[in-house]
Amino acid sequence: MNMQKTFLIYFSSFSLVIAIFVSAIYIQAVKIDWYNALFFKQIFLIPVFVFIIITSIIIGIVCGLVIGYLMKKKLEEVESHLIDLEKGEFDLAKVPAEKLPEVSILYERFQRIQNRFDEQVKASQKLANERADWNESMKQEVLSQERNRLARELHDSVSQQLFAATMLLSAINQNPNPDANITVKQMKLVEEIINESQSEMRALLLHLRPIQLEGKSLKKGAEELLHELTAKLPLKVTWKIENVKLDKGVEDHLFRIMQESISNTLRHAKASTMELLLIKLEQFVLLKIIDDGIGFEMGKEKAGSYGLQNIRERAAEIGGTIKMISLPTKGTSIEVRVPIIKEKDEVV
Repeated sequence: MNMQKTFLIYFSSFSLVIAIFVSAIYIQAVKIDWYNALFFKQIFLIPVFVFIIITSIIIGIVCGLVIGYLMKKKLEEVESHLIDLEKGEFDLAKVPAEKLPEVSILYERFQRIQNRFDEQVKASQKLANERADWNESMKQEVLSQERNRLARELHDSVSQQLFAATMLLSAINQNPNPDANITVKQMKLVEEIINESQSEMRALLLHLRPIQLEGKSLKKGAEELLHELTAKLPLKVTWKIENVKLDKGVEDHLFRIMQESISNTLRHAKASTMELLLIKLEQFVLLKIIDDGIGFEMGKEKAGSYGLQNIRERAAEIGGTIKMISLPTKGTSIEVRVPIIKEKDEVV
C-alpha cells in the first residue's frame, strides 16, 4: 500500500470518528431528540447521519491525499539526496533551504557521512601514494616476487602447451602411413596450441613492464602501452585517454589495473577488438575496458580468478569501485571508478 492510500484511510477514519464524537457531544449538550435529529432531519435532502458520514469521509480523503502527496514528495527528495550520498556526490551547500527541522537535521547527518567518506578515501589514496614511494630494496623484492610468479605461470601454461604441441608433431612424424584428413586436423590443433601459447607469452610480457610509471604521466604511460600492443598484436585497439591529474599512487594503481585487464583479455578473451576509456567524470576518474571476446558466466570460477581479484584489490586500495559485466560470446566490460579528492585549499 502506498503512502497516499495509507494517509487517505487514516484521515477518513479519523474524520469519521471525530464527527461522531462531536455530534454526540452536541446532542448531549443541547438535549435534543437525537433519533429524530439524525434519521428524520435532512441537509440538502440527505439524512443528517448520512451527511455527517459522507462529509467526514470526503474531508478525510482530501486531507489524506494532500498530506500524503506532500510527504511523498518530501521523501522522494530525501531519497534523491540519499542516492547522491551513496555515489559520494552529496553536497549540503547545493541542497535548497529546508523548512522542516527534522529533514534539515537529516541532511546535516548526510553531510557528516559524506565528509567521513571523503576522509576515508583521502586516507586510502594517501596510503597508496606512500606505497608508491617504496625504496629500492622493496622494489627489488616485489620484482623478485613478480619473476617467481611469471616463472610459475610460464611453467603452468606456456610450457605445457608447447609440450603438447611437440607431442602432437612427434606423433605425426612417427606415423608411417598418415591419413591426410587426420593429419590436417592434427596440424590445425598444433596451430591453435601455438597461437594460444603466443597469446599467453604476450600477456605475460605485459607484467615485465615497470610496476610503476617511473616519472611518466598516466596518459603517456597508457598510450605507450597501447601503441606497443597495436604494433605487435592483430588485436584492434581504440582508446580515449584524458590527462587527469591524480596522486602518483593512484596513477600507479590505475596503470596496473589497466595492465591486468589487458593481460586477461589477451590470455582468455580471444577478442578481436578492445576499447579503453580513461576520463574525468565530475568528481571521479573512470577507467573502462571493453572487449568483444568469448566472455564468461559471472557466477562461475573465472569471475573470481587471480587477475580479476587483483583488479578488485587494487581498486579498493585507492577507494575505488569496480563494475564488471560479462556474457558468454558477448564479451566483457570492466569499469573502475575512483573518487578525486581535492585538498581543502585547492579550488575545485
